[in-house]
Amino acid sequence: SRGGESLLAVGTVTGMTMNPLRHKESHVVLYRVVSGERLQLLHRTKVDDGSSGGGPVLALVHFQGRLLVGIGKSLRLYEMGKRQLLKKCELRGLPTMVKTLQAAGDRAFVGDMMQSMQFVRYDATANRLVLVARDRSARPITCQELLDVNTVAVGDKFGNVTTLRLPRGADTGAVDVSGTRALWDSSREDATPKLETLCTYHVGEVVTSLTRASLVAGGAESLIYVTVTGRIGALVPFTSREDVEFYTSLESHVRSEVPRPTGRDPQSYRSFYCPVKHVIDGDLCEAYGGLPYEARERIADQMERSTGEVMKKLEDTKNQLM
Repeated sequence: SRGGESLLAVGTVTGMTMNPLRHKESHVVLYRVVSGERLQLLHRTKVDDGSSGGGPVLALVHFQGRLLVGIGKSLRLYEMGKRQLLKKCELRGLPTMVKTLQAAGDRAFVGDMMQSMQFVRYDATANRLVLVARDRSARPITCQELLDVNTVAVGDKFGNVTTLRLPRGADTGAVDVSGTRALWDSSREDATPKLETLCTYHVGEVVTSLTRASLVAGGAESLIYVTVTGRIGALVPFTSREDVEFYTSLESHVRSEVPRPTGRDPQSYRSFYCPVKHVIDGDLCEAYGGLPYEARERIADQMERSTGEVMKKLEDTKNQLM
């Protein structure tokens, strides 16, 4: 809202205890970045006094020149004021607690601490935030990364990475002036449109961070994830049907040949929380190089390729990423 200025918003809480979860006050503190070297305090705004059923401020994001803040079960839109932030509108009744928050255009992507993703749209005409769609599965969200205006990737405490997409046309009824929306919101049954699950994959550890990045100049952009133990992994999108068919075939053949010390099927492990969907197990495909010579020859013959071609394909895919 102030052109040419860089501002930093920080959420704070005082008197907080974890068990039971309670606090005295929550604030949003606003700073001005001066010459890129130091911070100048502008003002401090109380957003919750601990008795109004709110919660701590866990997520903030810039939204159309304003500040969108997740406060407990509420989502609020604030505007810059001289002495404090000015509340413009609020969406209440989110499942448990806003954990992550991103924005694009007039949409906000809200990650709940226990109940997965909620897609919210801002109706500028009526000055209100409207719930557009939510996930049908309960996922304790730890991080998220926006892929496009309709798609978001999320990580959860169960060690899964999932890609969710807003169904086409799902937000057309979010902003209407006919009164249908009010009837929809007051319905006893939850008729809110549900997000589509495009991909899901169990990485085995709590995912703490997600980001879109290219690790080398000119390389393919991938979804990079980091886990609680410090492991770094990447989900690389395939751009051709040939690659999809090759790795699907390789994965199925290696799965039947790879040693199983515990007797557990690799696919059942990757489907620990929910069935793996539209993701190839790269670690399993990489195990091809460690198989006995006879097993590698047998797999290559079944794929109608030579072992050299299979190994070269694996190397080319890694070189596109790193």
